[in-house]
Amino acid sequence: MNEKKEKEITEEVATTKPLENSTANNTDLEIKKVIEKIDLLSQNDNPYLVSKEIEELKSIFYIKLKEKIKTQEIIILEKIPTTEQDESSQEKSNENTLHPLEINFKTIYRKFKKLKFEYRKKRDRQEVDNFKTKQQIIADIDKLTQEDESIKKTFEHFRILQKQWENTGHVPQSEKNNLWQSYHHHVELFYDYIKLNNDLRDLDFTRNLEEKTAIYEKAEALLNEKSFNKVNNTLQELHEHWKNVGPVKKELREELWKRFQNISKTLNKKRNDYFLKEKEKNQKKLIKKEEICKKIDALTLEVITSHKQWSETTNQCSELEKEWKDIGRLNKTQNRIAWRSLRTVLNNFYNKKNAYYKQKKEEGKSILKVKISICEKSEELQNSTDWQVTGNQLIRLQNDWKNAGFSSADQSNKIWKRFKAACDTFFNARKAHYKTMDKEKEGALKDKKELLLTLKEFKASANSKDDIKQLKEFSNQWKKIGYIPRDKMKIDDEFFDLINAKFEELGLSKKVLAEEQYKNKINSIKGNDKAISSEKQFLRLKIDSLKKEIYQYENNISFFGRNKSTEPLKKQVEEQIAKANTEIGALKQKLQFLKKG
Repeated sequence: MNEKKEKEITEEVATTKPLENSTANNTDLEIKKVIEKIDLLSQNDNPYLVSKEIEELKSIFYIKLKEKIKTQEIIILEKIPTTEQDESSQEKSNENTLHPLEINFKTIYRKFKKLKFEYRKKRDRQEVDNFKTKQQIIADIDKLTQEDESIKKTFEHFRILQKQWENTGHVPQSEKNNLWQSYHHHVELFYDYIKLNNDLRDLDFTRNLEEKTAIYEKAEALLNEKSFNKVNNTLQELHEHWKNVGPVKKELREELWKRFQNISKTLNKKRNDYFLKEKEKNQKKLIKKEEICKKIDALTLEVITSHKQWSETTNQCSELEKEWKDIGRLNKTQNRIAWRSLRTVLNNFYNKKNAYYKQKKEEGKSILKVKISICEKSEELQNSTDWQVTGNQLIRLQNDWKNAGFSSADQSNKIWKRFKAACDTFFNARKAHYKTMDKEKEGALKDKKELLLTLKEFKASANSKDDIKQLKEFSNQWKKIGYIPRDKMKIDDEFFDLINAKFEELGLSKKVLAEEQYKNKINSIKGNDKAISSEKQFLRLKIDSLKKEIYQYENNISFFGRNKSTEPLKKQVEEQIAKANTEIGALKQKLQFLKKG
């Protein structure tokens, strides 16, 4: 049966028993309660009485199911699988499966559709039987005009046939109008044929006038009715009733029909005006909903590159979706269009979000591998006692960890704890070592202060060799004492300045004095690799510079020739070359002192 036929049956059933307004709070039901209510309604003997509400419950069910599934998908997305096996099983479980709630719903809904189909077939058969019954009634009315009996008895038979007509149910819609025209025609023929006496006719006309006047008044009362569905259904009932009431006096027929026709037109116009306004409202709502869909679509026009951005954007999307729903329902056609648009933009949004987190999962795997490598390197270094070098290496590994990128806490926390434990093991050991060294340095400082006092009391004797030996012993003792606190390093300068002064008091030659003073300088920087390296570099650069000067001098001599006038200048240049060579020798000797250190 086509949709038109089904609509006719629904309308006819509605005129028999108006639907209760039980769907007002259906949107507030939990999804399981929606299924339970559909199951309860489907047990109704007349499925068409509950069909409209069940279809609305169906729509509500799928809206709530989609929200539930979407929430579950978001939870799954934000939880990164701990293994590849978890990830593959998760993807497999989402393929070609129905939600358990949807399976339950479909079972109950199919049961209702079957009941509705069987009821419709039964009603079709009943309409065919009703059609045959009414055809027989028309034939029986026609036969009354051929009976040879009293007018009173014939009229009683006619009344019985009229009552039987009224009590017979609906007939197929395609036959309805022609059948009624035939019935009305035979009724008028009956009245004309039997030639009722004036009293009997007037009595019947009066009764029919009262009944049709009451029908008109009921129609007029519908002007104050707020439910347009009730107005429409009741007006259809009144028109059906009007058709079944016999004629009135000829002079009143046209006027009475026009009055009833006019009130019907007024009611239909009022109903049509209402639905036109509703159509305009629906159009405005549709435009608002489309604008919101455009806003949702615009949320992902720019590339989103962080979890925080996605979280904020998802909240905006949810707010816009709520705003879309708060606008309210539209008519069936526009509602379908609006929902299609919303589903399209939401699918686009969540597809992009899913793609982002899928990519983040892959990146997370790579980042995790990097962090595992960093952790393993730190564990190899944790027991090292090369405090300076290893400390620098671990600091670089810590920076590498920070720069490696974000990975799921579930995956990286265990690795982070291992990495932190390895770093703590080394740095705690180094801290303890330096704490011990600090105590040793305080003792060394105390020894150096005592040695400095002893050096201050030293007085030169007549034997310079013994004095030199003694001063060198002071220098060796100072060197053996070891490291002192960094902030007390000035005492070294004080000691070597003092010992140089003591060497000067001995009256040594400049060369010997310079050698001893340089040896003291070497002793002052011994153990400081950076200072020693810097000193070596300085000496080599100085030697290279002097060699370039010598080369330049020698080049100049080649231009002097053998002229006596240039002899003084030539001699002066040769002296400069000799001086530079002597200085180079002294610098090379200093390099030897540094190497022997």
